[in-house]
Amino acid sequence: MGEQIDMKSLPTVDKMRSMKGKEGEVKIFKNGNSAEAYCFKDGKWEKIGDVMNPTATIDANGKHYEGDRMFPAGNYDHVFDVDLGDGIMRKLPFDNGSNPLVAADKFILREGLHKAYCE
Repeated sequence: MGEQIDMKSLPTVDKMRSMKGKEGEVKIFKNGNSAEAYCFKDGKWEKIGDVMNPTATIDANGKHYEGDRMFPAGNYDHVFDVDLGDGIMRKLPFDNGSNPLVAADKFILREGLHKAYCE
């Protein structure tokens, strides 16, 4: 059985300021009609990307990722679509409990982005 992100139950970005997280925690917030992923870092929430198709069903075994030079093939808890502004969606696989900063480092290295984008 799959699970869905319930847009009605997501906290809004307005409430984000009053919500504390654990270092490295990733959480989804609603911004208008869209869902955005944030990482708690250095005492504040930082946006790491947009959640594409937030009402899509997620397989209980995760989502399959084909693999590349930075992320091995296999099932991941999440495979995020990341829009870098050029209209081409890049895949970012992530497992619950993994370090989001390590995933971000691998992603920016794979995409040839400057290290400053890791934040």
